[in-house]
Order: sequence, then structure tokens, then C-alpha cells
Amino acid sequence: MSIENLLIEADQLLKAGDARAALEKYKEIVGIDEKHIDAHFMIGELHHQLGELPAALSAYLITTDLQPDHKKANVKIEMIKSIMDFFNPDLYNP
Repeated sequence: MSIENLLIEADQLLKAGDARAALEKYKEIVGIDEKHIDAHFMIGELHHQLGELPAALSAYLITTDLQPDHKKANVKIEMIKSIMDFFNPDLYNP
């Protein structure tokens, strides 16, 4: 399946409220193109939405590795680090 079709399916799943299934579609996209910045960012967004902060942080960090000036990902990284510092600093190693 093409990346374009997977993006369309992921968008439809998001509109239907199925974040978990959309997350899997974005992971499929990354499996095809590991440098797909938007897919990595959306993986972070969906993990964040699902309350999976360490996984979200990891996806956002990959996004900024690929595009260091990605403003939204950088903001999300700082937000999650702040939350994790408050709740449990042992969950990640900066």
C-alpha cells in the first residue's frame, strides 16, 4: 500500500475517533519511509493523546532528529519533559 493511501486511511480513522488504529497506520508509514517527518510527529501526537508520554516523547525526538527546527515537536518535547519531571523523573533519561 502506498504512503498516500495510508495517510488517507489514518486520517479517516482519526475522524472516526479510532486513535489506536490511526497510530498503527502511521507506524506502517514509518516502516515504509523511516524519514517521514509528519508520520513520526503524528505518532507522537497519538501516543500523547492516548496518555503514553514516554512513547510520545520518543516520537517527537525522532521528529526533531529529522527536522531540528520542527517547532511543534520541540514545544511538545518541552511540555512532556515538564510533565514527566513533575510526575516521575525516572521514566526517561535526558
